[in-house]
Parts: sequence; C-alpha cells; structure tokens
Amino acid sequence: MTEESIAGFFAPGGGLERAHPDYETRPGQLAMALAVEETFRDGGRLLVEAGTGTGKTLAYLIPAIRSGRRVVVSTGTRNLQDQIFQQDLPFLRNKAGLRFDAVLMKGRDNYLCRQKWAEFEKQPLLEVREEARWIRPIAAWSRATRSGDRAEVGDLPDDLRLWRDVNARADTCSGRKCPEFETCWLTRLKRAAENAQVVVVNHHLFFADLAVRSAYGAVLPEYDTVVFDEAHLLEDTATAFFGTTVSTAQVDELARDAEKLAGGKSSASGLREASRAFFDEVRRHFPDGAGRRPFPSQERGGPDLDEAWGTLSGAIDEAVRAAGTAGEGIEGRAAELKAAFVAVLDRKQAGFVYGVERRGRLGVILSASPIDVAQTLRERLFDSLHASVLCSATLAVSGRFDFFRRRLGLEDARGEIVESPFDPATQARLYLPKSMPEPRDPSFVPRAIGEIRRLLEITRGRAFLLFTSYANLHKVKDALEREGRWALFVQGEGSKAALVERFRETPEAVLLGTSSFWHGVDVPGEALSLVVIDKLPFDVPNDPLVAARIDRIREDGGSPFDEYQLPLAVLELKQGVGRLLRRKTDRGIVAVLDPRLTTKGYGRTFLKSLPAYPVLRDQEACAAFFGASSSS
Repeated sequence: MTEESIAGFFAPGGGLERAHPDYETRPGQLAMALAVEETFRDGGRLLVEAGTGTGKTLAYLIPAIRSGRRVVVSTGTRNLQDQIFQQDLPFLRNKAGLRFDAVLMKGRDNYLCRQKWAEFEKQPLLEVREEARWIRPIAAWSRATRSGDRAEVGDLPDDLRLWRDVNARADTCSGRKCPEFETCWLTRLKRAAENAQVVVVNHHLFFADLAVRSAYGAVLPEYDTVVFDEAHLLEDTATAFFGTTVSTAQVDELARDAEKLAGGKSSASGLREASRAFFDEVRRHFPDGAGRRPFPSQERGGPDLDEAWGTLSGAIDEAVRAAGTAGEGIEGRAAELKAAFVAVLDRKQAGFVYGVERRGRLGVILSASPIDVAQTLRERLFDSLHASVLCSATLAVSGRFDFFRRRLGLEDARGEIVESPFDPATQARLYLPKSMPEPRDPSFVPRAIGEIRRLLEITRGRAFLLFTSYANLHKVKDALEREGRWALFVQGEGSKAALVERFRETPEAVLLGTSSFWHGVDVPGEALSLVVIDKLPFDVPNDPLVAARIDRIREDGGSPFDEYQLPLAVLELKQGVGRLLRRKTDRGIVAVLDPRLTTKGYGRTFLKSLPAYPVLRDQEACAAFFGASSSS
C-alpha cells in the first residue's frame, strides 16, 4: 500500500480490483477518497454527501489506514458499526493486504457484566416472568462469547428488562474494586483500543465519552482525527448528551438496587414513597398524553416541586445509608441522580429548554436540553481536532450544505457532493397518488390503508412501511393483520437487527417502523421492492425543543420554517427514500402518500433534493413499471 497511491489503489487494476474481482471503479468513490486523504494530511473539516452505492466506507477507511494516524470512526447506528468491523475492515486486511490494528467499541450497556451475571445465576430474580425463557440462551452465550457484546444474541429484544440487571452500564460499575475487573470485557476492550489505529464506535459512545469523563477515566483512547459516518444524526445525539434527563425508571432502579444491597430488607420503601409523591405532583400538572411538553418554572405556571424534591432527595440519601458498606457502589449513582434532578428542576438556565413526557400510566421523564449545540461542538470537539470528516447520504438540501454547517458550527467546512452510481431513471419510480386528503383529515389514514393494500398486491409484499407516528403505524398494522395476507414485522416486537433479518429471509414480508427504521436499514435485492412513507417528516412544532429552536431563529430575525423545519424534514425524507435502492440491480417503487409534495410550494424543495426518479400518479402505472422491472 505504501508504494501505491490512493488514486492507483482505486483505479482499474489497482489494489481494490486485485482484492475483489467484481470491484467496479467508481469516479465518485475516488473523488471522495482523495478529498479525505487531503483532509487527513493537511487538517481541516470536510463534509461529504455520498449517495447510496458510492462506496463511501472504503473511501474513508483506506485513507485512514494509509494516514498512519489513529482514526476514530463513529457511526450513527450499530448496524453500520458492525458492518465496518465485521466486513469492511476484514476485507481490507485479509483480501487487500493492508496492515493495521482495529477495535470495535460500543456503549457499556451493550456488554454483559461478568460479576452481575454470576450473581444473577445464583439468585435469578425476574421482574417480568415471561423473560425467563432468555436465561438459558444468555447463559450459554456468556460461556462462549469472546466479546460480551449482546449483538451476538441475535433475537434478544431491545427492551429486555433482564438485560438492564446484568449489563455493564456505568452507574452500577464498581471499577477496579470489582473482582472481575481484570477479566472484564470492557477492561480488555479499553486496553486493546490503546494500541489500535482504527477505533470503530457509535455516536452515542463518542458523545458519552466527550460529555462526561467518569471516575474511571475516558473510555476512548487519545485521538485527533475523526470520521463521522451517518453524520446527519450528530445534532440529535449531541443534544441528548449535552443535556440532562431524570425519570421514574431511574429512581425505581436505584431503589431496587439499594434494596438488594441491603440484603432484601425494605429499606427503599421510603424512597419509593417519596418518588411516587414527587412524580404524582408532576402528573397532576401534566395529564397523560403523547409527546414531550414544556416543563415551565413555577413563575411561568409550572408546578412547585421544592418540598417534594426535598423529601425525595432525603429519601435517596437514606436509601444509600441503609445499604451500609455494601452500598458503596451506588453512592456515585445517587450523587449523579441528585445532580441531574437539580439541573432539570432549575428550569431557568439560559440556552436550555425544559420538557416533561409521560410514558404509560406512571412513567415520567423530565429533561433539560440545549437549544443550540453548534458553539459547544465547535469549542469542545471540532476546534481540538486535527481533521474531521463528516459524511452521509443526506447532508445537503437543494445541493447546499448551509443548514448542516449552521446546526453544527462548521461554517468553514469544505463541502463535496458525490453522486450515486445508480440510475434513478431506470431503477425506481416515485409514486405520488392523486387526490389524497391532507394528513390532518380524518379520512387520511383509511385512504392510506387502501393505497398500501393495492401497492402490496403489486409488489407482492416485500415492503417497508415507514411512519412518522406510532399511532398511524398501529392503525395500518391492525388493518393488515385482519387480512392475514402478509407476514408482518413490527417495530418493538424484537430487536431492530433481528426484525430486519427475519424480514429479509421471509417471502412476501412487510416491515412497519417509525423513526430509527428510517435510518441505517440495509436490505439489498428482491426482498425489498417497495418503500411507503405516510407523511412528510416535519418535527412536531409543539415539542418544547423544536419550539425553542423556532423561537431562537425568529428572535434572530430568521425564518424558522425555511431555515430549520423544512431542511430538517427534507433530510429525513431523503433518509426514508434511501432505504429502497442499495445496489445497481435493485428495482422498486417509493410511495409518498402525503399530498403536500405536490400541493404546497415547499414541495418543490423536497422533490429537488430527492433522486431524480420519474414520477407516477396512478397505481396502474406502478403495476406496469413493476411488471416490466420484474420481467427484465
């Protein structure tokens, strides 16, 4: 590799073609690789919108390895993180002959704690009886795994309560005091990372490390060069980690763990009672309802929680004291939880917005979120880096990076748009049905169900149905279940990775998802021939964070819709549309059921930002296209 230039490595007859006989030289991939190489060498910030099929992963991995620098590669989804580590890097090492050390690092919650699992096996207490069926598979895996990464247990549900009791999350870790410290998978992982040239992480871990340096030190090794793949997710991730949340679940877990450490005595009853009283006061002011709402100070009409918080704070201290010397491990957790409560209950800190969200009958989440993370990212991250590369299939709106630069404080970043090698005119069609009612119209969902039924008949299932709300998802799910025609895979009924894999392997399957399923889901080939999007993905304007950002732009004399709401929705729609074509041989239909694409002036901005798919307006034309594509 040292004797072959980047251009030569990607060129016909070069290193990639020698390593993979089916490799096709792609001008866009080479252009991106050269831009990344220059950025790593000279320093600076590079934004790259690389269309699907460009081969962007190799376009930054090869310059990263060639640079000789330690490069942290951060992804938005664990799927891409696993793909890079399990497929792309082994290919470069084993087939292309490159020499480097690499390590995969995920958030602590993804790893099994040896000590907690040993304690659980001695006394397997379950909150959810139905989860008992997972004990044997986890036990067998725990004895065979070399990484402790839960991803190796493919069907493990994302929301498995049992996993919360046995994973290696920081708030229950005793660090060097743990008898399993030397054999701990996280200890071994950190040591391996210190010697690795390529460190593959995800955005959640990256920002957790950046935002809070724990008592046990930084998780990531020292670095000055970073690649952010799936960079369109950076603002949301940074907002979460530079903000603060507290919840009923956090207090319940502290109470339960304190009780365990006290030998099963009911020492945490006072904490549970104080928590119930505190959150009852919150619930009285905020009746059950969907979504996050403003959590104002008492002066602005919010609840007076000083007395209830004083009681809850004292109860937290008492629960820790009751745990005795065995409770040393939760002292830090209790202190961090109290600090989080103080931050959230302040409700007056400039630059933050405060929210409250009800979950189920009793669940409550209180949050304090930064309105703008651009300056924080610039000061705490980008200004300290030698080089940063941010890439995604969706960074530009109408061919410009202005929105993304503003949101992340990257006004001086260089921008490159690398077109996809796919042929939109022959591979896909964009179906925009005629005469659909507005999304707020009560007839919208029934009409959408009718459109979906007919499209599924045309493509024989093999579809992603993407929604902007769980409400619409479940209405469509219920309608399709009554028919019993299709194999349905629904978000929440298993881990994301397992659902996608079962969808891929099942004939005539239909996958229904919201939010996270718009991103990072890759199903090439005939298993996916249809993507249906119910509505344009505008953020809910009464969400307190969205509302605060809108107010900030308005106060600065800008247009919130043009500068924030519209470009954000455009990028999200591009993500959803991008689920369809993953290879040059893929064919299919993207259907957007929201009529505003054609009835509103801003629809042109959406259409201008999407791939140039020919537009169809009736289902007969969809059937004709799909029939011709299937025959060919």
